[in-house]
Amino acid sequence: MATKRQVESKLRELIRRLDGAGDVQGSFAASLPEPRIVALEITDLGTAYWTELASGRMGTLQSGLPEKWHIRVRAGSDDLVSLVDGHRSLFSAVVSGQVKVDASITDLMRLRKLA
Repeated sequence: MATKRQVESKLRELIRRLDGAGDVQGSFAASLPEPRIVALEITDLGTAYWTELASGRMGTLQSGLPEKWHIRVRAGSDDLVSLVDGHRSLFSAVVSGQVKVDASITDLMRLRKLA
C-alpha cells in the first residue's frame, strides 16, 4: 500500500505533467469547457483530495472532499500510483472495478472522447 505522502507526490506530479502538455490541455479544454471540481478518494488510506479543472489546467491540490464536486474518482493508493506512473490504463482499471468514476452522463461522455 502506498503512503499518503507517495499519493500526494504522484498527484502533484500529474498536475505538473498536465501543465507542461499543451496538446493535452487543449483536449481537456475542448472536452470539458466549463470548470469542473474533481474529487479523488483514496479508499485504503481513508483520505481525499480535490482540484479544479478549468481551461485544460488543474489547479492546486487541496486536501479533503469539496462541498460539491462534478467528477469523483475512487481508487486504492497502489492503483492510483500505477495509473500515474503509466503502468495501467484508466480504462482497464475502471472496467476491472479497481477505480470508480462518478460524474454526470454529460461529463462521462465528454471524458470518453479523451480516451
